[in-house]
Amino acid sequence: MKNIKMKNLVLSALLTVFTIACVNASDNGAKPTNFSVEATSNLTEGTLVVLSRITDVKLEIKDSAYVGSSGSFSFTGVGTDESGIYYLTFDNTSPPGVPVILEKGAIVKLDIQKSKAYAVTMEGGKYNASMQKLYNIYTGFENEMEAFNAEVAKMDPTTVTEEVRAQTTKRYNDMISSRSTKIEEFIKNEPGTPATYFAVKYLFQKTVPKLVMLGSAKLNKDLPNSSYAKNLGAAAAQLGPTIEGAVAPDITLKTPEGELLSLSSLRGKVVMIDFWASWCGPCRKENPNVKALYDKYHDQGFEIYAVSLDNDLNRWKGAIAKDGLPWKHVSDLQGWKSSAAKLYGVHSIPQTFLLDKEGRILKTGLRSHQLGAVLESVLN
Repeated sequence: MKNIKMKNLVLSALLTVFTIACVNASDNGAKPTNFSVEATSNLTEGTLVVLSRITDVKLEIKDSAYVGSSGSFSFTGVGTDESGIYYLTFDNTSPPGVPVILEKGAIVKLDIQKSKAYAVTMEGGKYNASMQKLYNIYTGFENEMEAFNAEVAKMDPTTVTEEVRAQTTKRYNDMISSRSTKIEEFIKNEPGTPATYFAVKYLFQKTVPKLVMLGSAKLNKDLPNSSYAKNLGAAAAQLGPTIEGAVAPDITLKTPEGELLSLSSLRGKVVMIDFWASWCGPCRKENPNVKALYDKYHDQGFEIYAVSLDNDLNRWKGAIAKDGLPWKHVSDLQGWKSSAAKLYGVHSIPQTFLLDKEGRILKTGLRSHQLGAVLESVLN
């Protein structure tokens, strides 16, 4: 009871602040309200709904309303020309809640049905159709995970076999992977909107560099003048040139025959940059396995751009001939002082970078036993 009373006092204090703010705005001749949110729900009458704007620092509380007897509530407010990401929370000022995108002139209609989570339909405003798709993706995962946890909680740890443990762990990892894949596909396939920014910045505990790069590219294309594009652009710039998701820096070096060959000339193929050398034992041991994969996937669009850290031209040529390596080879014969190695931050070999057909880095550090499965997925 003490906690409930304290909670009610906090909520009452919040409402007092909101009321004073509204009165002061009116006294100062503030602009008329120019966005609106109309909501129906199955929420209990008297539930406090708090509307906050999401920033990278905090949730900035903007307004509040009580749910009426019919389950409805509404907000009106002054929007800006740039669409902003807002958040509705219930009897609280922190998640969980419902995201919504608002801007000047937006008329947004919501239906919120609470069971264990919030099932939401939203329409209106410039970008809420996109936010609806994203919301369905990540709440679908949350519902799936809740059901999974309930199932696992019923297991008796003293009788669970190793096989069941392994299957359960695999199911969990598959769900996590599926969530990440679906959010990545959303960022790739949807136009760049504030929902793109929400997906990149707020749906993962740790920053995912690849998604920062993808999101930045999308927003620079579709909303180039927005604060969201600028923020993600700044974040992308700090990641460095060889982060997964970045366009691989171009390399132009000489082949064993002395001709210049650029990495960018291979666009349209899935390319593995392979840093190696004739004197590198682990590199030479990898070569037969990599050659088997090259033979299998080359005709499907796979190419290798091998950068040697050799100093001696004849030893380099000799290793290529002895190991029977039919792919593209380049070097500046500067050993560890190789310009390409410096550009890519290579400090040990073998080191690999797998690029998609557009030249973006898909994976780094793949060894031959990992490469086959990735190529199968990317090419087929």
